[in-house]
Amino acid sequence: MSLAGVALGGGAACTLLLDHNATQCQTNDDCFRFGGHPFCQGSVCVDSGLQPADCFYGSPSQPADFLNQCSTAQCLPFDRCGHLPACGDADPPLVNPPGPDSGSGGDAGAAGDAATSDASVPNLPSCYDPTAGRGEVVYITGSSNFPPLLKQLAPVIINGQDTTSTGGGPTPVFLTTSSCQGVGSMYTTNHTISDPAPPSTNYAQYFDVNGNAVPCLLHGSVTVDIGESDVYSTTCDKNDGPSPDVSANMGPIQAMAFVVPGASQETSINEEAARLVFGAGGAGGEVHPWTEPKRYYVRSSGTGTQQMIGLAIGVPPGKFWGIPEGTASSLATILKAITDPTEAEQSIGILSVDWYDADRTNLTVLAYQASGQECAYLPDSNALTYDKRNVRDGHYPIWGPLHFFTTNPPSQTAGEFLVNLQESQAVLDAYIGASLVPNCAMTVQRDTELGPLQPYAPHHACGCYFDAKVALDKSQPPPGCQTCSTDANCPAARPRCNYGFCEAQ
Repeated sequence: MSLAGVALGGGAACTLLLDHNATQCQTNDDCFRFGGHPFCQGSVCVDSGLQPADCFYGSPSQPADFLNQCSTAQCLPFDRCGHLPACGDADPPLVNPPGPDSGSGGDAGAAGDAATSDASVPNLPSCYDPTAGRGEVVYITGSSNFPPLLKQLAPVIINGQDTTSTGGGPTPVFLTTSSCQGVGSMYTTNHTISDPAPPSTNYAQYFDVNGNAVPCLLHGSVTVDIGESDVYSTTCDKNDGPSPDVSANMGPIQAMAFVVPGASQETSINEEAARLVFGAGGAGGEVHPWTEPKRYYVRSSGTGTQQMIGLAIGVPPGKFWGIPEGTASSLATILKAITDPTEAEQSIGILSVDWYDADRTNLTVLAYQASGQECAYLPDSNALTYDKRNVRDGHYPIWGPLHFFTTNPPSQTAGEFLVNLQESQAVLDAYIGASLVPNCAMTVQRDTELGPLQPYAPHHACGCYFDAKVALDKSQPPPGCQTCSTDANCPAARPRCNYGFCEAQ
């Protein structure tokens, strides 16, 4: 919400002076002495509702400005003395977890697994089958966070929105591996995927025109067209950077989070506590209530979730304490099943936010307080909304774009897939439906993994459309938004009619 919009909403708040008859102000600057950034409204200084109390007011440029900028979003406290040893004054070193490294391997299988023998092949349809309408397929491998989005995108891709071609687009065929294996499918010499060797049942899936995912057989090795990843190639391997042989295409924004069972009473965590939990096993049981490492549920070092969260809290992704789960789905299932109050209080996991959004009754996302931040923020403005406001403006820092890696030039089917990801209204609906944020709804951007933020004004903005799609009350336009059918309906300050709403550009 813009600061101007907050001013209009402040009239119902109580005034800040005892003398209600006095003329308190003529401008907002006259109210500065009261603190908390009150507004001048009707010659009276009124509470703006902006938080935190000494929030940054203005155009942010430094990291702390974005983290602590004034906002009406819920600003949650984190009780350091109630959670951390010695109120967090001590800084215990990272401790390697016992047993095997939790981070070697992928989500659910290796991209180069040997094919199954004929005797062990299950009765599954072929991924490629011209007789069933799958005569053109695009082979993709990557994160287990991707299938929920692919379910939304498949109808758009197959029906096609590229007007230069006929017959729509290719059928997506996806094999779950990991973000870093998605990167490796383009940056290494092994550009193939295969059916799994027993006892693995990690079969590829094709996505039909209705978005249904159907397990299928590859029948040998096939060449990957697109490697999908939640993180930059350099995050997976510091030696992987720009290459004339690889094309990196960025997609919508995805946030990662700390998640607890719905039965847990915890609401927030800070960077320090998260580091001690996942990097030091709870500091010997001193980080409350997360005192039992056997109740920590993590992923693997090849996953974008663990890579990104590890970078945020300063824990190497291969050194996480906790029980590694093969997929985001399996981790979410375990957390949701924990209903015993004591066990729920001790349990914590890491997930992409879309999995939390899919079942908020049985999962709770923790508000996160980064180093240098005055309070903790949810990805959304509060626990009831789906607006991703704190991701979109930089209050919530653990996010990044999806990445689609291809050869350069891409295969024909990869090119058709990417062309159909241009931000049409149908693609925006798919992104929003999968709890991701299209770039046109962002007001900040970054160029590297969790890198410095910059203010961002998208060329064909869709912030109002995004807010309207996720609004709990859809009977009225979102606050500060005006509906339109053409540019002529829009005021000079927001002269462009994009997706039915007036935008700045």
